[in-house]
Amino acid sequence: MKYTCITILFVVFSIGFFSCKKEKPNTDTPIIGTEDNPITDFEGNIYKTVKIGTQIWMAENLKAKFTSDGTSVSEAYVYNNDESYLQNYGRLYTWEAAKKPYIEGWHLPGEAEWDILETFLGSDVAAKLKVGGCSGFEAKAGGYRDYWGGYTELNLWGVFWTSSIYTADHSFVRNVFTFNNNFEHSGCGNIAGNSVRLLKD
Repeated sequence: MKYTCITILFVVFSIGFFSCKKEKPNTDTPIIGTEDNPITDFEGNIYKTVKIGTQIWMAENLKAKFTSDGTSVSEAYVYNNDESYLQNYGRLYTWEAAKKPYIEGWHLPGEAEWDILETFLGSDVAAKLKVGGCSGFEAKAGGYRDYWGGYTELNLWGVFWTSSIYTADHSFVRNVFTFNNNFEHSGCGNIAGNSVRLLKD
Protein backbone atom coordinates (compact mmCIF):
# COMPACT_ATOMS: atom_id res chain seq x y z
CA MET A 1 0.00 0.00 0.00
CA LYS A 2 2.84 2.31 0.85
CA TYR A 3 4.43 1.92 -2.58
CA THR A 4 1.07 2.22 -4.32
CA CYS A 5 0.44 5.61 -2.68
CA ILE A 6 3.88 6.86 -3.67
CA THR A 7 3.32 5.71 -7.23
CA ILE A 8 -0.09 7.39 -7.40
CA LEU A 9 1.32 10.63 -6.00
CA PHE A 10 4.15 10.58 -8.53
CA VAL A 11 1.72 10.06 -11.41
CA VAL A 12 -0.54 12.89 -10.21
CA PHE A 13 2.44 15.21 -9.77
CA SER A 14 3.78 14.33 -13.23
CA ILE A 15 0.43 14.97 -14.90
CA GLY A 16 0.09 18.30 -13.13
CA PHE A 17 3.65 19.34 -13.97
CA PHE A 18 3.44 18.57 -17.67
CA SER A 19 -0.06 20.01 -17.95
CA CYS A 20 1.13 23.34 -16.53
CA LYS A 21 4.16 23.34 -18.74
CA LYS A 22 2.09 22.64 -21.82
CA GLU A 23 -0.42 25.36 -21.06
CA LYS A 24 2.21 28.04 -20.48
CA PRO A 25 1.86 30.61 -23.32
CA ASN A 26 4.80 31.36 -25.60
CA THR A 27 5.40 35.07 -25.08
CA ASP A 28 8.63 35.33 -27.07
CA THR A 29 7.65 34.26 -30.58
CA PRO A 30 10.28 35.66 -32.97
CA ILE A 31 9.26 38.11 -35.67
CA ILE A 32 10.34 36.63 -38.99
CA GLY A 33 10.67 38.81 -42.09
CA THR A 34 9.55 37.35 -45.40
CA GLU A 35 11.78 37.58 -48.44
CA ASP A 36 10.17 39.74 -51.14
CA ASN A 37 10.98 40.47 -54.79
CA PRO A 38 14.49 41.79 -55.52
CA ILE A 39 14.90 45.30 -56.96
CA THR A 40 17.50 46.79 -59.33
CA ASP A 41 18.98 50.30 -59.56
CA PHE A 42 20.09 52.22 -62.68
CA GLU A 43 23.57 50.68 -62.60
CA GLY A 44 22.27 47.13 -62.40
CA ASN A 45 22.91 46.54 -58.68
CA ILE A 46 20.39 43.97 -57.44
CA TYR A 47 19.08 44.22 -53.87
CA LYS A 48 17.33 41.71 -51.65
CA THR A 49 14.13 42.98 -50.02
CA VAL A 50 12.16 41.83 -46.99
CA LYS A 51 8.56 42.23 -45.87
CA ILE A 52 8.29 43.04 -42.16
CA GLY A 53 4.73 43.51 -41.02
CA THR A 54 3.01 45.68 -43.63
CA GLN A 55 6.25 47.28 -44.89
CA ILE A 56 8.73 46.15 -47.53
CA TRP A 57 12.33 47.25 -46.93
CA MET A 58 15.63 46.86 -48.73
CA ALA A 59 17.61 44.12 -46.98
CA GLU A 60 20.94 45.61 -48.10
CA ASN A 61 22.56 49.04 -47.94
CA LEU A 62 22.08 51.21 -51.03
CA LYS A 63 25.01 51.20 -53.49
CA ALA A 64 23.69 53.54 -56.20
CA LYS A 65 25.78 56.35 -57.65
CA PHE A 66 23.09 57.32 -60.16
CA THR A 67 19.40 58.16 -59.72
CA SER A 68 16.72 56.20 -61.56
CA ASP A 69 16.92 58.57 -64.56
CA GLY A 70 20.70 58.23 -64.86
CA THR A 71 21.74 61.44 -63.08
CA SER A 72 25.11 61.10 -61.35
CA VAL A 73 25.20 61.87 -57.61
CA SER A 74 28.43 63.44 -56.38
CA GLU A 75 27.83 63.14 -52.62
CA ALA A 76 27.68 59.32 -52.58
CA TYR A 77 30.90 57.87 -51.16
CA VAL A 78 32.47 54.50 -50.42
CA TYR A 79 34.23 53.87 -47.11
CA ASN A 80 37.83 55.18 -47.19
CA ASN A 81 37.29 55.91 -50.90
CA ASP A 82 38.00 52.21 -51.45
CA GLU A 83 35.68 50.52 -53.95
CA SER A 84 36.37 47.11 -52.40
CA TYR A 85 33.96 48.05 -49.59
CA LEU A 86 31.07 48.85 -51.93
CA GLN A 87 29.52 45.42 -52.39
CA ASN A 88 29.29 44.55 -48.70
CA TYR A 89 28.58 47.94 -47.16
CA GLY A 90 27.04 50.13 -49.85
CA ARG A 91 27.68 53.86 -50.13
CA LEU A 92 27.61 56.64 -47.54
CA TYR A 93 25.39 59.57 -48.59
CA THR A 94 24.90 63.11 -47.40
CA TRP A 95 21.30 63.82 -46.40
CA GLU A 96 20.51 65.70 -49.62
CA ALA A 97 21.95 62.86 -51.67
CA ALA A 98 20.07 60.25 -49.61
CA LYS A 99 16.71 61.80 -50.56
CA LYS A 100 17.20 61.47 -54.31
CA PRO A 101 15.05 59.00 -56.31
CA TYR A 102 17.32 55.99 -56.84
CA ILE A 103 14.74 53.30 -57.59
CA GLU A 104 11.25 53.97 -58.89
CA GLY A 105 8.57 53.11 -56.35
CA TRP A 106 10.98 53.33 -53.39
CA HIS A 107 11.86 56.22 -51.07
CA LEU A 108 13.93 57.27 -48.08
CA PRO A 109 11.71 56.54 -45.04
CA GLY A 110 10.82 59.17 -42.47
CA GLU A 111 10.81 58.90 -38.68
CA ALA A 112 7.17 57.80 -38.62
CA GLU A 113 7.90 54.91 -40.98
CA TRP A 114 10.86 53.77 -38.89
CA ASP A 115 8.54 53.97 -35.86
CA ILE A 116 6.14 51.53 -37.54
CA LEU A 117 9.00 49.06 -38.01
CA GLU A 118 10.19 49.50 -34.42
CA THR A 119 6.70 49.05 -32.99
CA PHE A 120 6.07 45.91 -35.01
CA LEU A 121 9.34 44.31 -33.92
CA GLY A 122 8.65 45.00 -30.24
CA SER A 123 11.40 44.18 -27.76
CA ASP A 124 15.09 43.75 -28.67
CA VAL A 125 14.65 45.73 -31.89
CA ALA A 126 18.37 46.11 -32.62
CA ALA A 127 19.05 42.39 -32.19
CA LYS A 128 16.27 41.63 -34.67
CA LEU A 129 17.52 44.22 -37.19
CA LYS A 130 21.21 43.30 -37.12
CA VAL A 131 22.92 40.88 -39.49
CA GLY A 132 21.69 37.40 -38.56
CA GLY A 133 18.66 38.77 -36.71
CA CYS A 134 15.25 37.18 -37.20
CA SER A 135 13.69 40.16 -39.03
CA GLY A 136 15.71 39.67 -42.21
CA PHE A 137 16.59 43.40 -42.29
CA GLU A 138 20.34 42.62 -42.03
CA ALA A 139 21.46 46.07 -40.81
CA LYS A 140 25.05 46.24 -42.01
CA ALA A 141 27.38 48.41 -39.91
CA GLY A 142 28.88 50.50 -42.72
CA GLY A 143 30.46 53.14 -40.49
CA TYR A 144 30.13 56.78 -41.50
CA ARG A 145 31.86 59.70 -43.20
CA ASP A 146 32.45 62.62 -40.83
CA TYR A 147 32.08 66.35 -41.53
CA TRP A 148 35.73 66.66 -42.58
CA GLY A 149 35.74 63.74 -45.02
CA GLY A 150 37.22 61.12 -42.69
CA TYR A 151 35.83 57.59 -42.31
CA THR A 152 35.33 55.63 -39.11
CA GLU A 153 33.40 52.91 -37.23
CA LEU A 154 33.21 50.30 -40.02
CA ASN A 155 31.78 47.03 -38.64
CA LEU A 156 30.95 48.83 -35.39
CA TRP A 157 28.23 51.34 -36.18
CA GLY A 158 25.44 51.47 -38.75
CA VAL A 159 23.92 54.95 -39.18
CA PHE A 160 20.80 55.11 -41.35
CA TRP A 161 19.32 58.35 -42.65
CA THR A 162 15.65 59.23 -42.31
CA SER A 163 13.95 61.90 -44.42
CA SER A 164 12.86 63.77 -41.28
CA ILE A 165 14.36 67.13 -40.31
CA TYR A 166 15.86 67.55 -36.83
CA THR A 167 17.16 71.14 -37.00
CA ALA A 168 18.06 73.57 -39.80
CA ASP A 169 21.22 71.62 -40.67
CA HIS A 170 20.64 68.25 -38.98
CA SER A 171 18.28 65.36 -39.74
CA PHE A 172 17.19 62.27 -37.84
CA VAL A 173 19.10 59.00 -38.09
CA ARG A 174 18.67 55.52 -36.62
CA ASN A 175 21.76 53.87 -35.13
CA VAL A 176 22.58 50.17 -34.79
CA PHE A 177 25.76 48.89 -33.12
CA THR A 178 27.52 45.55 -33.43
CA PHE A 179 28.85 45.71 -29.84
CA ASN A 180 25.49 46.19 -28.06
CA ASN A 181 21.75 45.91 -28.68
CA ASN A 182 20.87 49.60 -28.46
CA PHE A 183 18.65 51.06 -31.18
CA GLU A 184 19.11 54.82 -30.98
CA HIS A 185 17.36 57.83 -32.50
CA SER A 186 19.55 60.90 -32.90
CA GLY A 187 20.26 63.92 -35.07
CA CYS A 188 23.17 64.08 -37.50
CA GLY A 189 24.64 66.93 -39.53
CA ASN A 190 23.35 66.86 -43.09
CA ILE A 191 26.85 66.94 -44.60
CA ALA A 192 27.88 63.68 -42.91
CA GLY A 193 27.84 60.45 -44.91
CA ASN A 194 25.53 57.68 -43.70
CA SER A 195 23.97 54.49 -44.99
CA VAL A 196 20.60 54.34 -46.75
CA ARG A 197 17.80 51.78 -46.73
CA LEU A 198 14.86 52.48 -49.02
CA LEU A 199 11.25 51.58 -48.27
CA LYS A 200 8.67 50.59 -50.85
CA ASP A 201 6.03 53.27 -51.58
